Amino acid sequence: MKSIVLMLTSVSVALFVGFSVSFVVSPDPTGVLPMAMGVVLTAILSAIFYIGSQQILASTESPA
Repeated sequence: MKSIVLMLTSVSVALFVGFSVSFVVSPDPTGVLPMAMGVVLTAILSAIFYIGSQQILASTESPA
C-alpha cells in the first residue's frame, strides 16, 4: 500500500514539474515539442522522485 501511494505521489509531482519546465523551455502551446518534453521529463523525474523517496523513507525508518 505504501509503495502505491509513493508511486502515485512521485508521478503526480513529476507530472507537474515536468510539464511546467517543458512549457517554460519551449513556450509553443500548440506544438508537439512541449508535450514530448513533458512526457520524457515526467518519466525521468518520476523515477528519480520514487527512488529518492524510498531512500529517504528507508533512512528514517531504520532503528537507531
